[in-house]
Amino acid sequence: MRIATGLTNIEADRRRNMRQLLLRASRIVNRQVVEGLNAKGYVRLRATHTTLLSNIDLAGSTITVAAERAGITKQAMGRLATELQAAGYVAVRSDPTDARARVLELTQAGRQLMLDSFEIMTNLERRYARSIGKKRFAAVLRGLAVFIDQAE
Repeated sequence: MRIATGLTNIEADRRRNMRQLLLRASRIVNRQVVEGLNAKGYVRLRATHTTLLSNIDLAGSTITVAAERAGITKQAMGRLATELQAAGYVAVRSDPTDARARVLELTQAGRQLMLDSFEIMTNLERRYARSIGKKRFAAVLRGLAVFIDQAE
């Protein structure tokens, strides 16, 4: 009985540690953004596609760079690139400076998708700020920014 109680406490603590909270918050935000995009007509977009879209520069990035940023393999990023290329959101071309590398660039539809996602995110942030209070939400964003700056 004592072991079960100890595990219950560990599970409760685990659900409240920073890593778990950040992961859960990220999943919630990604899901809400994708739902908003789906409602705007981006019906081929799935939550997994945000792994690629959130890790390429608006001017384009190599698959290798996007994969490193996302913490996934080049092969997994390549599969996402193939899916988003088929959906018409990214173009894949050879890197002129490295014949082995492939560069991902947003198509016109991909740029519009990004603009629409920024609009959805702005609306979500307003809703989150109303939910927990503008000052508290601003403090969360500032705290995360400082943490990231120092950690990187």
